[in-house]
Amino acid sequence: MSASHVLRWVGGQSFVAAPVNNAPVLLRFDSDDFMDRLLATLADAPQTLPAFVARPESWQQLGAPTPAPAPAPPRSALARAFARQRALRGFQRPALPAPAPAPLPLKLFQPVHQRFYVAAAHLVCELPGLPTRATAGGDRSGMLLRRLLPDGREAAFVKLPGQPGRWHPLADAGQPLPGEEWLSVFPLAYRSPDGHTRKLLAGLVPAARHDDFRFAPVGTTPEPALDRAAELKAGARMKLIAPWQGLIERAQASREAAGAELTDKPWEDKGQVATAAGETLKTLNDQLQESSWRQLQDMQEWLAATLPQVHAALADGLSLPQPQAQALLNLLAGAHWNATDRNAVKDALSDDVKVIAAGAATTLRQALFKIGQAGVGAALDATEQPFPEGPGWPPFSFPLAVATAPADPTAVLAGPFNAWAEVEPPPSSPDPRDPQEEAQRRLETLYNAVALAIDEALLGGTLGPGRAQAPDAARMATELQATLAADTGAPRYVLRFVHQRCDCGPLHPAVMSGRSEVFELAGFFDSDAPLRPIRIALPFDTSPGGLRKFGKNSAFIMSDLLCGQMKRVRRLGFGSLVLSVLPWPFHKSLRVRKMAPCAKPGGANFGTICSLSIPIITIVAFVLLIVIATLLDLIFRWLPFLMVCFPIPGLKGKKP
Repeated sequence: MSASHVLRWVGGQSFVAAPVNNAPVLLRFDSDDFMDRLLATLADAPQTLPAFVARPESWQQLGAPTPAPAPAPPRSALARAFARQRALRGFQRPALPAPAPAPLPLKLFQPVHQRFYVAAAHLVCELPGLPTRATAGGDRSGMLLRRLLPDGREAAFVKLPGQPGRWHPLADAGQPLPGEEWLSVFPLAYRSPDGHTRKLLAGLVPAARHDDFRFAPVGTTPEPALDRAAELKAGARMKLIAPWQGLIERAQASREAAGAELTDKPWEDKGQVATAAGETLKTLNDQLQESSWRQLQDMQEWLAATLPQVHAALADGLSLPQPQAQALLNLLAGAHWNATDRNAVKDALSDDVKVIAAGAATTLRQALFKIGQAGVGAALDATEQPFPEGPGWPPFSFPLAVATAPADPTAVLAGPFNAWAEVEPPPSSPDPRDPQEEAQRRLETLYNAVALAIDEALLGGTLGPGRAQAPDAARMATELQATLAADTGAPRYVLRFVHQRCDCGPLHPAVMSGRSEVFELAGFFDSDAPLRPIRIALPFDTSPGGLRKFGKNSAFIMSDLLCGQMKRVRRLGFGSLVLSVLPWPFHKSLRVRKMAPCAKPGGANFGTICSLSIPIITIVAFVLLIVIATLLDLIFRWLPFLMVCFPIPGLKGKKP
């Protein structure tokens, strides 16, 4: 190739403003029709391109509006040429002023903020006049997004198929890295003010991918992919530990809500308060027992799919030769509800739980075995009403957590987990630990035993066919932790244009442009982001006469089960919800039983299709927003920043 055809990149504004440089230019647009504006500008007034260059801004210091497109030119070609020459008469490439120190960093906002950014550059030959390069069919052009590291080096974004992206530090920033992500560019032909035809290469800056670039780890050595054992351990935490922790949290909240704090009012009958609190606890523990059955179902299904040998040995009297598997069985047998434990919480259990306690499982191992018996799980799944209404409930009780109201408020929560030793020793200080945290720490004993059994089964080839629900969540947590540990503030980026020639081989490497201006990428809820105007018009005439005119065009399809549940909710009413949280003598517990499916008297079940009015739904949503925001203001203190209203004279609901 001749040296006279050496390629180079020049900035997108280089032919309409001086000086000519090799850095791409970042063009800013503030409307959704940004492509139409860019095309109209290049077609009719390319000399105004420098007015689109991105400048620092925030919602409090907005930049100048994007120039509007020029008026439509005359139809005839001769008239268009004459108008263009008249507009360009005496045009000279103005020298761009030296940029003043910016009070704000150049931050690129997202399309949701009504900001769009286009990087632009020309690929030219180093001949007099810098003519546009005519590329071959196999040539490739694109953009490279580079991250600036604290030491000044650039890092390339490499994203392999099926794997998260990583920033690879570069020793030579002047060449693309193999596997580096290329951003697409597109050509835009126009006629420059000097009369020559030019081709501008432009690409949309992916500002909306802030999270992908912000939280991608930095380093040349990728984190090892999660092996199957790690995936299954993540699944164990999701299927075994986290739901059980949720039951403990629910029991703790119920225990605090139904405690003895309501007896401090002088006009209250303490005996009636205690009776009401006890009935509330029994209802809550009924819910915890039903949730425990569901959790036991998930646990035994997970064991069957992941550790089939452990699952097959759940019956009493069976043992396993594998030490870790046997240790897991022993741990399951050690979580117990014996007679002493049940007697301690009997006052908090309803009669319905006590009736089925005759066939109770005394250990977690027995409960898992019984819930896996033929027909038990299927009957439980077929239940249509909350416990204890209807048939299908297992013939044994084994609550994984029980809400109690003991005289000692620092006592641990009741549950089979109390039989396990804690992972951490108790604190030496006399300050009591939170019962919920103490119970959850005991669950780590179960997780550790399951993890060891998984490792042992993997080595022995006895793992089942089960897979983790979402290994990506565990991988993301690990990578995000490493990224935040090495966090050095908001990342800074630059863009480079690159051109790869198809017929020059290794003798002529890729042609790289200089750096664009350094910029940051704004997050979705960036406090500096400009505000996209959003207008929601509520119905004007909200009188019954006005609302009846709106059609009911939103259909909700409900099954027979959901129909029965919704009918029960409608019967509760707002007054029932208020009374449920008031102290005695105003307190009235919620009764949500007898939620039978919708059915005709003596006939078959049926579902429903309900048509609702969207305008009324919008009003309800707005009212609930104000009510909930007012309540949560007790915590967040956000009401002064939530809303501002402007009076509009003449905006009436009913016309005179």
